[in-house]
Amino acid sequence: MSFVNVQTNGPLSILTLKRPEAKNALNREVLRDIREAVSKIAQDPTQRVMILTGDGAAFCAGADIAEMKGLSAEQAEEFARNGHDTMNAVAASDLISIAAINGFALGGGLELALACDIRIASSTAKMGLPEVGLGLIPGFGGTQRLSRLIGRARALEMVCSGEIITAEQAASVGLVQKVSAPESLMADANALAEKFLKGKAPSAQKTARWLVISGMELPLSAGIEREINAFAELFNTKEPVEGLSAFLEKRSPNF
Repeated sequence: MSFVNVQTNGPLSILTLKRPEAKNALNREVLRDIREAVSKIAQDPTQRVMILTGDGAAFCAGADIAEMKGLSAEQAEEFARNGHDTMNAVAASDLISIAAINGFALGGGLELALACDIRIASSTAKMGLPEVGLGLIPGFGGTQRLSRLIGRARALEMVCSGEIITAEQAASVGLVQKVSAPESLMADANALAEKFLKGKAPSAQKTARWLVISGMELPLSAGIEREINAFAELFNTKEPVEGLSAFLEKRSPNF
């Protein structure tokens, strides 16, 4: 049984976590299914954007506590690496990823959202990394990705207090880009996806995304040099010819 439902609509795929009886908690099987679904989509050259969301009242309530209880240190390392493999599959794909946070996104659930490029949330959603209250730390990237997104001080506050915040609070610190009414969350996510897809050159868009993400780990001078090289490389494709010609001819480009 797969715990991830995949719905494809042209170049857009919607991945829905399907373990509602456990609030979509991440056990080994769910982590595997997410990883396999993302890998399959990423290998399809027609796919450009994916939306991740949850079935039922939660986006994802976190790593499965029952599965973690009683782990040895060696087993815990294996579980954490399994989780990181899944988060990295989302973050490292060429696809633009949108987390549509429909409810609780706690612990590993928030870490899954953090692995996405963009996050939008229902006004009823709650987010946090409560692991320290369980004698743990965030183990699927939370201590690293959160600080890069919202800054060290605010990340330290969330991680070390285990604070759970509202969607509006998340928006105020840049953790989510948009807060939607619950009934319009998926429509808003689809509208955002359409903004990335309509009239945009696929190779240029993938290159731009890669430059933004990879550049965060580089000195500015190295990032600029990489940008120059990537800009030049695009002229080996047909996209600049079509895009510039369409602009001059006052028509829509055909990428």
